[in-house]
Parts: sequence; C-alpha cells; structure tokens
Amino acid sequence: MIRRVLLSAFSAHCIISVSETSVVWAQENGTVQLDSIVVTANKREQDLAAVNGGVSVKSGEELSAAGVTKVDELGKVFPGLVIRNRGNRVYSNFTVRGQYSPDFYNASIQVYVDGVPQDVSVFSQELIDVERVEFLRGPQGTLYGRNAYGGVINIITKRARENRMSVAATATTQGLVGELQGTATLIPNSWFLDFYGRVSKDDGQIDDGSTGEDNIDETRIHTGGIKLRYAPEGGPFDATFAASYDRVKTAEELYLLDQFVGQQKYFTGAPFFQPENSLDRTTENFSLNWNYKFENMTLSSTTAYQDVNYDRDLFGFQFPESKETFSQELKINFSHQDRLNGVLGVYFQDDEFTRDSIVNIPMFGSVSKGIVEGQSFAVFGELTYYITPEIDITAGARYAYDKAEIDFNSTGFSTFGFQNSESFDSVQPKVSIGYKIFEGTRIYGLYSQGYKPGGFNHAVATPADIDPYKEETSENYEVGLRSSLFDNKLQLSVSAYYINSKDKQIYVGPVGAAVIRNVGEATSKGIEVEGTLQATEHLSFSGLLTVGKSEFDDYVDPITSVNNTGNRVPYSPDATANISATYLVPQNYINADVRLYAGLQYTSEVFFDEGNTLKEDDVTLLDASLALSFNSGTEVKFFGTNLTDEIYRTYSYVQTGNVFSSVADGRVLGVTVKQEF
Repeated sequence: MIRRVLLSAFSAHCIISVSETSVVWAQENGTVQLDSIVVTANKREQDLAAVNGGVSVKSGEELSAAGVTKVDELGKVFPGLVIRNRGNRVYSNFTVRGQYSPDFYNASIQVYVDGVPQDVSVFSQELIDVERVEFLRGPQGTLYGRNAYGGVINIITKRARENRMSVAATATTQGLVGELQGTATLIPNSWFLDFYGRVSKDDGQIDDGSTGEDNIDETRIHTGGIKLRYAPEGGPFDATFAASYDRVKTAEELYLLDQFVGQQKYFTGAPFFQPENSLDRTTENFSLNWNYKFENMTLSSTTAYQDVNYDRDLFGFQFPESKETFSQELKINFSHQDRLNGVLGVYFQDDEFTRDSIVNIPMFGSVSKGIVEGQSFAVFGELTYYITPEIDITAGARYAYDKAEIDFNSTGFSTFGFQNSESFDSVQPKVSIGYKIFEGTRIYGLYSQGYKPGGFNHAVATPADIDPYKEETSENYEVGLRSSLFDNKLQLSVSAYYINSKDKQIYVGPVGAAVIRNVGEATSKGIEVEGTLQATEHLSFSGLLTVGKSEFDDYVDPITSVNNTGNRVPYSPDATANISATYLVPQNYINADVRLYAGLQYTSEVFFDEGNTLKEDDVTLLDASLALSFNSGTEVKFFGTNLTDEIYRTYSYVQTGNVFSSVADGRVLGVTVKQEF
C-alpha cells in the first residue's frame, strides 16, 4: 500500500487513493497536490474543510510513516495532544487544551474505536489495521457525551472489499514485535472477514541498582480481533460484528527516586528496598453495528460490551480491579436538498466497577471491596443549514442524565463502610457558523459547553469518600481558518480558543488521605497551527504548533488551605511543536521506492501537580527512518526513536519527603520487515 502511494508522485493526471477517506497526494496537469479528506467527526460524512471546529486527521499510512503504533504516541502527529504515562499504561493522562484528569478513573477526553467508547484503562491501546484516526479538540459533549470534555480520539479501522493480508516482524534494541492483519472475502461483494493480531515483547529499560539485574520492567502484549461484515455492494443494509481480546502483562510500574532518574536505576534492596510492581490486564470487546439506508436518511445502531480485568501489585499491596460496560447508541443521519443535514440520536450506558484492596502487613493488614455503578442516558441532535453555498450555520444540543452509586466496605486495621448514590444532569449546547471566503479558504466560529459528570472516588481512601463530587463544566469559544494554497500544495489550519472551566474535580487534602472535591476555576487559551506542504515532487513537510496558557483562576485547597491560584494546570505545556519531513529519494539502482523520514517534537515545561512543585523541563525528541518499498510488496524499514536518548519524567509524586518519578523510553533503534499479499 505504501509503495502504491509513493508511486503516485510519478504518475501524471491520476489520483491514487489509499481508501475512500484517507489523506492522499494527487498530480494534476503536472502539479503535485493534496486531495480532499472526508471525516465522520460529527457522526456523519463531511469534507474536513467544511467542519466547524478543531479537527485533525491522519491516515494509517501516515501514522506508520511517523512510527506511531499505539494511541499514546499520537501526540507525535496531532497538535496540542499531550499524553503522559503515570506509572503504567492503564493510568495514562491525556491533556487537550488544558483539560486534564487528576482522577485516573475519570478521563477528560474520550477514545472511540469504530464508534465504540473505550474504558479509560485501555486508552493506551495498540493501533492495528487502522484506516485513519480523527482528533477532535475542545468539548465534544453534544455528540459524544460524557468524558468528551476536552476532546475525542476517533479511531476507524480498515474495511476492505477484496482479499488482502500482510505480515510484519520488528526487532529493536528493546524487544520484538510480530503482526498479522488482513481481509478474507467469504462471499464476493457481500460477506467479509477482517482479522488482526499482534504479539510484542518489550525488554524494558530500568536496571536494578541493588542486584545489578538489567531491564526489570519487561512488558508483554498479546492482542487480536476479528470483524465479520455483511456489506452487499449498493445494498441498503450492512452490519458488522466485532470481537477482540487484549492482554498486557507488565512490570513497568517502577517509580524511581528522583536522584536516580538520569541513571534509570531502581533499588529493590538496600538501602531503599523498593518492591517490584506488576500489572496483568485482560480486555474483551464485543460490538454489533448496523446501518439501514433510506432515500435521504440512514438509521444506525451501535451495541457494545467491554470487560476489563486487571491484577495490580503495588508496593507489596494487591489491588485487583474490574469493569464491565454496556452501551447502546441509536442515531439517524439525514439530508435534504443539499441545504440541510444533521444527526439525531439516543444513548444509554451501564457500567460496574469493582476494586479490591488487600494489604498484608502484620497488625496493619486490611481487606476492602468497593463497587461503583453508573448509568447514563442521553438524547442528542445537531443540524447544519446552508444559508447560501458559502455560509452555513450549525446548532446542536445534548441532554444527559447520569446516576452513580457506591457500596464500600473495609475490614481489618481500617474498618469502615458506607453506601451512597447521586444523580446529575445537564444540557450541552453547541452553535457554529462557517463562511467560505473563496474557493479553498474557509473561516468558522464556534461556541460549545463541556460537561464531565460527577460521581464517587473509585479508589476509596477515607470515610470522607462517601460524599460525591459534582459535575465539572466549561464554556468553549473558538475561531478558526482552513485554507488550501499554492495550487493546493499547502493545506493550512489555524484555530484560536478560550475555555473557562468551573468546579474542577481535583484531589484535595494530604497525601494518603486525599479526596476528590470540586474546587476553583481554570482558564485555557491558545493558538493551534497545523500545515502540510508538498514542496516538490519528492519532498513534503508537516508542521504543528500550539502556543497558549492554562492556569487556575481561583483554587484554594479547602482542607489544607494551600492557595494555588495563578498556578499552571498540570500536564499542560505552554508550547508544543512538531515538524517532520518526508523525502522520496530519486534513484534507479534498486527496484524499490526509497523514503527518508525525520520528525522533531518539542514540549515546553510540564508540571505534575497543582502546586507546581513537581515538573519536567522542556524536552526535544528526534525520530528518523529509512524505508524501502519493493514492487513485490515487501517493505524494509530502519528506524530510530528518541535518537538523542533524552531521559525525561512523565509523572512525579512526593511521599515521605522523597520525589518518585516514572520515565519515558530512551533511544530505541530497530528494523521492520513487512510483506503484503
């Protein structure tokens, strides 16, 4: 596939499409151009240039070229997306436009895979057989509901209509990866079976300073899935049943004493006696999606069930957790005379979270069990009306009702128990207007409200957790411009935003006895710039830039009385920048296309706590690759990530007067061999 895309640079008067919705290059009348992009960000097909809001799209081929194989690497290719591992991949933090989540269990963004919402514990999942990824910035609650407070990552997998298969093997200085993906045509033009699988072994990077043992943070991942599709060509009805399984077994959750971060050393023995932590997580997903097309309307249903179970050993304690989630969405997409289009729908979700805590300490041992249940119901709609061919207006709203219940009991050294329930509701409006100034250039303005429902602390620490925290809300103002310039060689997107958040859901009180409460307000404002340039027949550039500020306007800890007003919002850098270049080497020596890639990523200072006492300084990372795509369908790719071997913190906390930190991967070198059939 990559080979065919690259060959388009040599083909005059043709457009080579990776798929119906991918980013592609075209050459018309001898001029290299960028083709249009179709997205489903607003739950209906639209040209990206016609979307009112901050939306970015990357095809699977673009992600592969940038070395992005997991969701938590998407910050390399999307503006303003900051993803930081807070000890292990279950507790990754996603920050968009200053919207972050202090609570591991209550995310501020939402990840979707083929229309199915993912649990926060599996956000950092593998990206396999991906058609494209859409990144929606700013509150998306009108169409996506709870936890789409800061944005949405929308992952769409491939749906081929012909037999295909590819196998790949990767060897790196840090481990091995094997991958299989493809489509089998069961009945031509009617029944299809998609399949994928990936097995990986990451040797780790942390050494034991006490025993001298190397790489004690090993991770193994096994994941696979199928999609059975009924999709008759030209028929009014289609349906897809999908099932997947994922297992992660890791010892990566090692918090290094801050003075040993640079050495990447952990001490299981004297003088620190830090225990080796572990996590074993399994995830099962099942979903059924169907669509029925009428003349000017499509009725769609998405039914999904997700079961997540993980055993976690941390500091000698055991914390097994599980969560079952059932969701159902029914929606209607419609259009009328090219002047009016929209979507109307209803949504229901039921989930149950269970967390046990087993503390085996003589005289101080305890056993606890907490169950948190939640139900959500919503009705939503959005309409777009074209006043003229150049001017459109969009209006939408969502009514949401959420209920949370908790049942907790602890016995042993710490004996207490309680039950409680609370409900929350909200209306989340959205209004936007777009104006096409001239062909290829369009501006828009947008107002929307964000809503993150209230609830109960999932990791109960004290009897004070009987009290719920209430919803967090925000108001978002945004203006933007999208333009295609210089005979469509350059695509440029610029947006400016202002977000005011109220009743922030934050942990307050002393470490070890902190509870989640609604405290204070915060303001986020900034500018985002995204551009893609096909400079010559062989050379292309992509660039991202975000500049802004996210700070607390009013925040005094109600328990400790610490005043954090004016401090920066955690995990929200003032600036991020990414620039990459791809060069198709002109040569006739081998029967292959040769592509060079280099990408530079910059993140300014990041704080890890509301008091701004823990931070990581600015970080600059360099990636590069050399890919050879042969006419036989074989691709060989040599690559390196973090080539300057920057060692930087992704998370820090203070305990017993010491600072403990988790760190990102250092330099990794590798080679991938892929064969397409």
